[in-house]
Amino acid sequence: MAAGRLRRISKAVAVVLISATAYLPVNGASTAPDDGARTSSALHVPLLRDGDIVLRRGLDLMSRLVLTQGDAARFSHVGLVVMQRNIPYVIHAMPAENGRTGGAVLESFAQFVSPSEAAEVAIYRSADLTEIQGAVVRQTAFSQLGLPFDERFQLSNIKKVYCTGLVLRSYAAAGLALVDARAQIEVPLLPELVVPPDHIRRYPALPLNLITSFSP
Repeated sequence: MAAGRLRRISKAVAVVLISATAYLPVNGASTAPDDGARTSSALHVPLLRDGDIVLRRGLDLMSRLVLTQGDAARFSHVGLVVMQRNIPYVIHAMPAENGRTGGAVLESFAQFVSPSEAAEVAIYRSADLTEIQGAVVRQTAFSQLGLPFDERFQLSNIKKVYCTGLVLRSYAAAGLALVDARAQIEVPLLPELVVPPDHIRRYPALPLNLITSFSP
């Protein structure tokens, strides 16, 4: 029984570590909260493009656990913007919880950044992403819809996906490595190195521009 409890506790700690984030700049661009950039999310909709990267600090239990891991914690989840008839959506992967279907799902941008889901949001864009590559990113993101959530956080497992993995795979399909080697961390009990969501902005392998950040 003690060993079983230890495994359950260790798994919970591992998930927290995976989601843990830090407050660091990207390629010289400040990621500090900007009062001028903080406004209603509706004002940001016209700015969005296929392939934009959306980070959020969530409000669920796991996000609260992440935010207790020191005063540097910031974002706990990531998704990709896809446009449909000029309306922004987000493809992202979440575990099943609170009656919500888990795995890779398509959700409206408005819902993804709503006050019920996010305490803070930041949107990044790759300066190197061409229109053709953006189309590949979009197509690859859609191809992952319906995949179950990967609780072992393995980038090599193409039959399952977690949030950061979905974003990395989509960019990799377009020939772009989104993060460098520093983004990978070792987590107890997990079989592979893992890339936490916030490491996309902390350790990018290509220039990322902060488009906006705001609190819903």
